[in-house]
Amino acid sequence: MKQQLTFALLALLFSAGAGASEDFQAEKFHQTSCTGCHDSSVYTRKKRRVNSLPRLESQVRMCDANLGKKLFDDDIHSLTDYLNDNYYHFSK
Repeated sequence: MKQQLTFALLALLFSAGAGASEDFQAEKFHQTSCTGCHDSSVYTRKKRRVNSLPRLESQVRMCDANLGKKLFDDDIHSLTDYLNDNYYHFSK
């Protein structure tokens, strides 16, 4: 019985972690995490560092690492798409 309970508890923990990315909301994450360091003018300034979609994803990954958020790859892609759709408009 104890072994079955342990297995059930582990299965529950792993399934909760696996679904975490499904609940990710890029706009909400942007509002609560990204704008704590900078406002949206960084995306639209004339001499911005980000000049391509791969560079945008690289910047999102760097910010994620600096903030220690440890986002899933799907969340990185979702946030990159959100920023591209709303600010950058790079071709996909």
